[in-house]
Amino acid sequence: MTPNIGSILLASTDPARLRAWYERAFDVRADGDGFLPLGEVGVLVDGREDVAERAAEPERVILNLHVADARAVARRLDALGVEWVAEPEYREGAGAWFATLRDPDGNLVQIIELTPEYWTARRARLGTGSVGPLAGASVAGRLPALDLDRARRFYREKLGLEPVETRPGGLRYRFPGGEFALFASAGKPSGEHTQLSWHVDDLERTVAELRERGVEFEEYDLPGLRTVDGIAEVEGDYPSHGGVGERAVWFRDSEGNLLGIGQSLPAPGR
Repeated sequence: MTPNIGSILLASTDPARLRAWYERAFDVRADGDGFLPLGEVGVLVDGREDVAERAAEPERVILNLHVADARAVARRLDALGVEWVAEPEYREGAGAWFATLRDPDGNLVQIIELTPEYWTARRARLGTGSVGPLAGASVAGRLPALDLDRARRFYREKLGLEPVETRPGGLRYRFPGGEFALFASAGKPSGEHTQLSWHVDDLERTVAELRERGVEFEEYDLPGLRTVDGIAEVEGDYPSHGGVGERAVWFRDSEGNLLGIGQSLPAPGR
């Protein structure tokens, strides 16, 4: 199974100060564990006693933040008095805007805006002219909720999940491998197909813990799909998962959305 980068650690002798700077600079709020919601890969600011107050070789590892408008982000950062290494510039050959700054610990942060010209050139370079304009975009799931407060209680009490961000009519949940949002909607989900799923390493333990929280799992007895104590074995799996099949369960949230959890079945001898 291909390893997955779950997070990036920014070590600091003063993690509270560094974390607060990132929150102000990029208008985000760290979660209870100290993770900054800066994309799919979590950025954790944490304290260590074996690092210096300033980064000795800041060029060795650079935090690249992709943004929709590099110049607008730069204006916001200017207002905060950041230390620029390279102010925003458009690189013709790359088809992108770049800017580099230092955080309070001396780490380098690069702001990148990939323009339509970048994606056009990339498709030509890779010979994938049929690739659409969304090929380089991030993606996230959306689940409707007739009662957003009720849904938030379900995800907190039954699944142990808290949103990393909120807005009027929306709750955003982030994980090492992706994210989804609950949104207030007058529409009701059909509940006839899996709308969102998680992949775990120990399905039985996960199911046991969720049952203790009151989650009720679906039972199926259909051609090609039969559950035993809520768990089904499904043939076939994606090659990157390193398995030949999958064990899976399904349950519904408070709004009727059908959610799944799966675990890869390893090939014999693995």
